[in-house]
Amino acid sequence: MSKKVKSIAPLQATFALDPLAAGYTIPGVGDQTVNGDEGSNSISTGSGLDTINGGLGADTIKAGTGDDEILNRSAAGLLGDKIDGGLGFDVLGIDFSGSSKGVSVAAFDPIVSKSVLGATIVNVERFELEGSNFADTFTGGRWDDWFESGAGDDVLNGGLGKDWLEGEDGNDRIYGGNGNDSVLGGAGDDYLSGGYGIDWLSADDGNDTLLGGAGGDYIYGHHGNDNIKGESGTDTISGGGGRDVIDGGSEDDYLAGDGDNDTVLGGAGNDTIRHNMESWAGDGKDVLDGGVGYDEVVLSGLSGTFAAKSSSTKQTLSNGTTIVNFETYRISGSETADRFTGWTGADTLSGNSGNDTLIGLGGNDHLNGGLGSDVLDGGDGNDLLIVGSGGKDTIKGGTGYDTIWIDRSDSTSGLTFSVSGAVAKLSDGTVVTDGESFSIETGSGNDVLSAGTAGHVDFDAGSGNNTLTGGKGNDQFYSTSGNDTVKGGDGDDRIGDNGGGTNKLDGGNGNDHITADTESGTALTTILGGAGNDIVTVNNAGGSTAGRFSVDGGIGTDTLWISRYDSTKNLSFALSANATMANGDITAKNFERVHITSGQGNDTLTAGGLDDYLNGSGGNDTLKGLGGADDLTGWTGADKLYGGDGDDTIYGSGGIKDTSADQLYGEKGNDLLFINAGDYASGGDGADRVIIDLAEETFDVSFAFGTGLVKVNANTSFNGMEAVDYIGGSGKDTVTGSTYDDYLDGGAGNDTFKGGGGNDILVDGRGNDKLYGDAGNDEFTRFSDETGTDYFSGGSGVDTLDFDIVSNQSVIVDLENNAKNGGVASGLSLSSIENVVGRTSDDTILGNGVANTLKGGLGDDRLDGRAGNDTIEGGGHGDLLTGGAGADKFIYGSGEAIGSGDQITDFKRGEDKLVIDKGVFHFSNLVLFSGNDLKATGTAAQFFFEKDNGRLWYDADGTGNEADAVLMVTLDKVTSLAATDFLLI
Repeated sequence: MSKKVKSIAPLQATFALDPLAAGYTIPGVGDQTVNGDEGSNSISTGSGLDTINGGLGADTIKAGTGDDEILNRSAAGLLGDKIDGGLGFDVLGIDFSGSSKGVSVAAFDPIVSKSVLGATIVNVERFELEGSNFADTFTGGRWDDWFESGAGDDVLNGGLGKDWLEGEDGNDRIYGGNGNDSVLGGAGDDYLSGGYGIDWLSADDGNDTLLGGAGGDYIYGHHGNDNIKGESGTDTISGGGGRDVIDGGSEDDYLAGDGDNDTVLGGAGNDTIRHNMESWAGDGKDVLDGGVGYDEVVLSGLSGTFAAKSSSTKQTLSNGTTIVNFETYRISGSETADRFTGWTGADTLSGNSGNDTLIGLGGNDHLNGGLGSDVLDGGDGNDLLIVGSGGKDTIKGGTGYDTIWIDRSDSTSGLTFSVSGAVAKLSDGTVVTDGESFSIETGSGNDVLSAGTAGHVDFDAGSGNNTLTGGKGNDQFYSTSGNDTVKGGDGDDRIGDNGGGTNKLDGGNGNDHITADTESGTALTTILGGAGNDIVTVNNAGGSTAGRFSVDGGIGTDTLWISRYDSTKNLSFALSANATMANGDITAKNFERVHITSGQGNDTLTAGGLDDYLNGSGGNDTLKGLGGADDLTGWTGADKLYGGDGDDTIYGSGGIKDTSADQLYGEKGNDLLFINAGDYASGGDGADRVIIDLAEETFDVSFAFGTGLVKVNANTSFNGMEAVDYIGGSGKDTVTGSTYDDYLDGGAGNDTFKGGGGNDILVDGRGNDKLYGDAGNDEFTRFSDETGTDYFSGGSGVDTLDFDIVSNQSVIVDLENNAKNGGVASGLSLSSIENVVGRTSDDTILGNGVANTLKGGLGDDRLDGRAGNDTIEGGGHGDLLTGGAGADKFIYGSGEAIGSGDQITDFKRGEDKLVIDKGVFHFSNLVLFSGNDLKATGTAAQFFFEKDNGRLWYDADGTGNEADAVLMVTLDKVTSLAATDFLLI
C-alpha cells in the first residue's frame, strides 16, 4: 500500500506519515519536513530546503533540488536505504550513539553511488555524525562536515571545508585538514591539529597536544598540562590552567600562559607574550622567552621598581617569572609610586595612580603617568608623554620629536600656557622641557593658551572666555560656550567653536578649516579665513537659525558651507564677491564655492562657476548651479532645478518619496537627473541619463525609451535623454530601454523589461518577471529568493546571470535544463545565458554547449562547464570542477583561491589550462617541481605536483614543510604536469 500527495501549496509544510501505510511519494515546492515510519517509505521532495527522516525501514529517498537534510535516528535505520540527495548541497545525519561498537565512516565523491553501512548513497555532499561510546573513525570530504564522536579513543579528520570536529571523552586524535575548522578535544589526553586555515582549537581537560598548522589560529588549552604549538601563521594562544609549554612558531603570535607555571616561547617572528602579576588573578611562575624577532612582553600589575635590560639578559621578576629575548616592554603599574625604566625599544610604560617616575630611554616610547605628580622622561626617540589631573608634573621629552598630552579637563580656574624655546609652562606648576607638540585640554575657566615656539599645538579650551593663539605649525583649536578669540597663525589650522558667545575666529595664513556652530542666541561670530584655500562652515551640524555671522574667505579659492535647515523663512543667496543670505543673518565675501542647505521656506539659491552643492530642503525652491559640476537637491516641495554648464547631478527629492511636481533641467554637460512620480526632467545638451525611482509606488507603468518627450505615466515624463535607469514599484511594469547602457529593476509585481541596445543590467525583484537583454553583453541579477516564476532571455551578446541575494539557499542552475534549476534559482527559466556567477553559499552551476564562464564564489561549489571552451573559477573553499569537452580554463585569481583544495575531474593536458594570477601567487616566472614525496627548495614561490595522486601544492616561500605548503587542487587521473599546462596572467 502506498500513499501519494500530488502537490503541496504552502511554502512550508510538515508531514508525519501514516504508520499503517508502507510507502510514500511526496513531491512539492517550498521547505518540507517529512518523518517516515518503521515501514519502507518512498519519499520524494521538491525544490525547497527539506528535512527528511526515513525511519527504521528500508527507505527510498530522493531529496530534489534544494539544500536538504536527510536524517537517520540510528545506524539500523540505514540498512537497505537508497538515498539520493539530488541537486543542491545535501547533508546526511546519522546518530550512532546507540551502537554497540565503534563505527567508521568516510566521505566520498558525491556523484558516484557508494555503499555505506548497508545503504546506497549518492549526491550527498556533507555529513553530520554523532559517534558511539567506542572508538570511532570519521573522515570528512571537501565540504563542511560536523562530527561529534562521543566516548572512546576516536580519530576524526575533517578533510576540506569548514568543519566542526568534537572528540568529547577519550584520548582522541583530531585533524582539521584544509579549511577554517573548529577542533574540540573534550576530556582525555587529546591530539588536535588544525591543518591549513584559520582554525579554533580547544582542548578542555587532560594533558593535550595542540598544533595550529598553517594559518592564524586561535588555540586554548583549558585545563591540564598541555603542549601547544602555533606553527605557521599569526596565532593567538592561551594556555589556560595547568603547566603548559607554548611555542608560537614561525610568525607574529600573541601568547599567554595564564594560570600555573608555564613555559612560553615566542619562536620566530615579532611576538607578544602577556603575563599578569595582579595579586588577585596573577599568572604563575613562568618562563617567558621571546625568541627570534622583535618581541614584546606585556607585564600588568607590576609594582615598585623595574628597569629593563638588553634582550639577551635574563631577568627575574618579583613572582619568580623569568624573561629573556624581548626587545620592547609594555608595563602597567600599581596604585602606589612606581618607577619603571624602559630599554632601547619602543616601550609603553603606565604608572596608574601614585606619584610615578617613568623613563623611556631609547626608542619611540609611550609614557602615561596617570593621576598624581609624575616625572616622565622620554629619552631618545619620538615619544608620546601623557599626564592626567591631580598633580604638578615634570616632563622631559628628550631628543627626537616628542608629543605631550596634558589633561586638565577638571580645572575650574583659568590656566595659562606658553612655550618659550625648549621650556613650556602651565600655570598649575607643570613644567615641560624638550617638547615639540602639545595637546592640552582645560576646563571651565578663562584660559589663555599660546603656542609660542611650539611646532604644533592642539588646544581644547572648554567653556570659559578663552584666548587661543597658534604658531607656525598645523594647529588645532576647539572651544565651547563663552566669548572666544582664536588666532591660527601660519600653517593649515583647524578651528572649531560650538557656543553662543561673541567670537572672533581668524585662520591666518594657510589652508584652514574653520567651523562655527551656534545653537542659541543672536551673538555675532566673525570669521576670517586669511590667505590660503580655506573651508568655512556655519551651523552645519544642526542647521540652527541661531547666531549671526560675518564671514570673509580672504585670499585664495575658499569654500563656504552653510546650513539653515531649521529656518522657516524664504532664504535667498547668490554667490558673489560680497553676498548676503537674505533672512539668514549671514554676510559673506571672498568665497568662490558654496555648499548650502537651506530651510523649509521657498528659497532661491544660486551658485557660482565652480563645483557647488545646493539643497533646498522643504518648500518650493529654485536652485541654479551655473558653471562647474554641481550637485543640486530639491528635497520636498515643488522645486525647479537648473544645472547650468558642467556635468551636474540633480535630484528632485534626494531619495525620499515626494508627491510634489519637480522640474529638472540639465542644460549643458553630461548630466544625471533623478526623478520620482510626478516629476519632469529635461536633459538639454550633452549625453544625459534619467534615473526614475518609483520603488514605493503601486501603479502600473508602461513606456519605451525615446530621445524626445517620453511619458512614464500621466504625471511623470522626461525629454532629451540618452539613457535610462528605472526602479519600479509593486505594479506591473513594461519598460523598453535605450540603445545605451541601462539599468532596469522591476521591484515587486509581474514585470516585462527589454534592455534594447547596450550592455544593460536587468533586475527581477519579486513577482513573475520576463526580462529580455536584447543586443549587448547584458547582466541579469536575481535579487530575491521570493521571485516567483521568471524568464530571462539574454538575446545577442555574451550575457551573465548573477545572484545578489540574502538567503540561506544555494544557487542551483542548469543552463541545459531549466527544470533542474533550484535553490535561489527555483522557478527560473533561462535562454541565451552564457555566464553564471554564484553566491557565497555552496552552489551547483552546470553550463551548456557554448563557451561559459562559471564563477562559484566563496562556498564549496560544484561547477561543470560541459561542452565548449569554458572559463571556470571556483573561488575560495574546496570546489568540485569539471570542464567538459573543449579547451577549458580553470582560474585561480584571488587570495581566497590559495589553499582552496579544489578537485578537477577531467583536466586534459595540452588542451585545458590552469590560469594563475602571478600577482596573487607572487610569480614572475612559473616555478614547478614534479615527482613523488617532494619538498620545495629555495626561497621563491613555487608549485610542486605529486605524480602518484595528482595533487598540486603551493609553497609561498620555498620552505616546503607540511605546515607551509598548501593544497591547491587535485587533478583526477593526471600523472604528470608541466609549465605548458599553466597560463600566467
